[in-house]
Amino acid sequence: MDKPLILCAIDGSRSAQKALEFAADLARDRAGTLLVMHIQRTHGSSMVSPGLAGFERVEHIRVTEADMLRGAAERIAEQGARFARERGVLSVEAMVGEGDPAGRIVEAARDRRAEIIVIGSRGLGDLQGLLLGSVSHKVAHLAPCTCIIVR
Repeated sequence: MDKPLILCAIDGSRSAQKALEFAADLARDRAGTLLVMHIQRTHGSSMVSPGLAGFERVEHIRVTEADMLRGAAERIAEQGARFARERGVLSVEAMVGEGDPAGRIVEAARDRRAEIIVIGSRGLGDLQGLLLGSVSHKVAHLAPCTCIIVR
């Protein structure tokens, strides 16, 4: 029998950290695989910020807004995966996606046949969540599997 896959979506918020703690303990206790996922909402431009233009001229390294956003997204996912390993989870993967967070989380859960999605109740986009509905609420309604929302 395959290991159960638990998908934990994180965004760097306190609520996401609590969800990660819960998901890591669940994956560890069930000998499952934990997929730590971060979704960046926008791709970012191919422009180099004025603050880095001098760096580009001197070092001949081009760092765009898109590069910085992707780097930050990868750090969030990797730090989450490292935390889970330190908490005793033996099988951990980090994944970064781009676009609508709820849609991409549900898509990944379907594609990877996740058994459980764990997500924080409120992320970094609280104002947008109040106006348009939170990511966790959308995921709970669209999820193809059990969804646990951690407060």
